[in-house]
Parts: sequence; C-alpha cells; structure tokens
Amino acid sequence: MEPLGICETCGEFEGRCGCGKGRIVLDGVKRERISKFLSGLLRHFPQSFGVEVDKDGWADLKKVYQVVMSRYDVSLDAISLIVKFDPKERFELRDSKIRARYGHTIEVKTDWSEISILEIPPKLYHGTAPENLHSILEKGLLPMKRKEVHLSESIEEALEVGRRYSRMPKILEIDAKGLVKAGISVRRKGRVYTASHVPPEFIRVL
Repeated sequence: MEPLGICETCGEFEGRCGCGKGRIVLDGVKRERISKFLSGLLRHFPQSFGVEVDKDGWADLKKVYQVVMSRYDVSLDAISLIVKFDPKERFELRDSKIRARYGHTIEVKTDWSEISILEIPPKLYHGTAPENLHSILEKGLLPMKRKEVHLSESIEEALEVGRRYSRMPKILEIDAKGLVKAGISVRRKGRVYTASHVPPEFIRVL
C-alpha cells in the first residue's frame, strides 16, 4: 500500500506529497498491518481488546486509538488517514466514533445505508472459488459467518475478492435490480454493496 502523510501546504496525502515537503505518518507496510488489524477489531473481535461496539457497529474512537497505539505506536492522525484513504471505504468516522461499514461476524445491525432502486447498478458481481459453484447455483449466495453477502460494482473488483479464495476464481453476475423488485434490500456501504442473500434465480456464471 502507498504511504500516508500530512503537509502544511498540500494537506493530507497518499503516496507522494505535491510539494515534496510533507511528513510521512505511515509507511505502506505499517499502513497495511494497521488496516487489517482495525478491520478485525471492528468486525470480529472487539471484546478481546475491551472495545464496546454498539448495535449499529460504532465504537468509541478514543478507545480504539488506545488499542491501536499500544500495538503499533502511532498517532491519532494515522487512524484518520487510514479511514480517509482506504481504497474500499471500509471504515467510517463520525462524532468521535468509528465503525466498519460491512463484513461483521459480531452481532450488529446491518440494515442501514439502504439505497433506492434508481441508485443500484443493473448488475453487480461476486467472486468465488470454483468448488463453491454447485452449492451457490442450488441454494444461492448466503452470508455464511458474516451478516451479509458482499457484492462488487465491477468484474475487476469481484476478481480481486475471488483471488483470496482461488487462483482462478469464478465470477457471478447478479441481477441487482431484480433483487430489489423481489423485495430483497440492496445497500451500498462504501464501495461495496450488500444483501441479506441472493437466490439462485438472480445469479449467472460468467
């Protein structure tokens, strides 16, 4: 990942500062490590570090920062920069609180950020391992351990996700408009779309 920094002239930046005088707050390696830890902390194991997450997924930013600082010795600016420049918009800051937008395995309310049918792309995509196809085409896409099914806006993004599970992932095309017309809510959370489930009749293998 690219480094993150702050400049008195250029402001917050990712990669290189425009004037070349900016201060690097996080190098790329440390940024990636903290981003992964922050995802796990807010999505999966907040209780392991004494962090309370409310029903909407929000945690106290000061408490989260104390946990991150004790492990990685970084400033509060580091967390703000990670949130601002996260390529998948996984996090959100509001009123001294922070949350992961999606991907939870802990018990949180997920039916926020619903969008109208006019805002939903006609097609969305999902990357998966080839060995999962038979089950998916029979039962549809289910959230499994997570609270929601994650869908991507482009084939390229779905491929990136699918490569976590297989070197040669299969890409599924989802009839997103059809889902909404059938009464299944589709929500946008950052750059990811989510649904409670996707029945097989709305799935096509590319």
